[in-house]
Amino acid sequence: MHGGLLSSKQWETTPDGRMGWFEYFTRQGFPTYLAEQTGRARSGFNGTIFNQVKNKSLPPEAQPKVFLGTSSMAWKVFRFGPELGKAWPDIQFPVEAINEFSKQVIPDMIETQVPSLLGELIEPETKNPTVANVADLAADLGGAILVGHSQSAGFPTQAVLKGKGGIKGLIQLETGCFSNLTDEQVKALAEVPILVLIGDYMGSNPASACEKEMEQIKVAGGDITFLSLPDVGIKGSTHMFMQGQENIRVADVLIDWIDDHVAQ
Repeated sequence: MHGGLLSSKQWETTPDGRMGWFEYFTRQGFPTYLAEQTGRARSGFNGTIFNQVKNKSLPPEAQPKVFLGTSSMAWKVFRFGPELGKAWPDIQFPVEAINEFSKQVIPDMIETQVPSLLGELIEPETKNPTVANVADLAADLGGAILVGHSQSAGFPTQAVLKGKGGIKGLIQLETGCFSNLTDEQVKALAEVPILVLIGDYMGSNPASACEKEMEQIKVAGGDITFLSLPDVGIKGSTHMFMQGQENIRVADVLIDWIDDHVAQ
């Protein structure tokens, strides 16, 4: 599942034309599915509410937010460097192809699907249709490893809590932890191995929400792993490490974890 302001294009190739994770994981024998967030890119959104505001059948404040990305914002949030146009010296992301990456950035209309973007990031329970859809897919497949990145990093956890089964493992790329899990939710998550993976330029320690979640799940007998890429010898990774020069090395880190922790 892709992150904010992006689509599942982020997994297909890299901005400079190298193999992306979709092809690589498929070549490694994984039946691989690209999940488009509902209302984004190839999954169309319901524009009715915008027309209702326009014709005044709904008040202006009923219109949901549309999040737009700027070059300056993306440069900092994706950790390409300290300021627009200035890259970290050891960066792995192909900044020479930044214009190609910019073409992947699209309006983020998540609030046409959910009441609050913040709520999706901090609440383990959700009515987000994307989460419901991937939970259904995992159940239909009878066994899936769910991967979420950035905005969607918590979606795999939320999918487990739908209670539909079929989820063999969770991979959270760039956080996605919850600090407000109930005992019952912790018990459900302790049944599924979890990997939390972060890139470079953000410290090597888990965020406070991850520390609490990890402690709870381990006490409950669960299997949760936190990895910082610099700590496993991969330096210079940005928020978009699935598109950097190191993307295959990072993919192999995930595959090694799957081999060691997920029942086949």
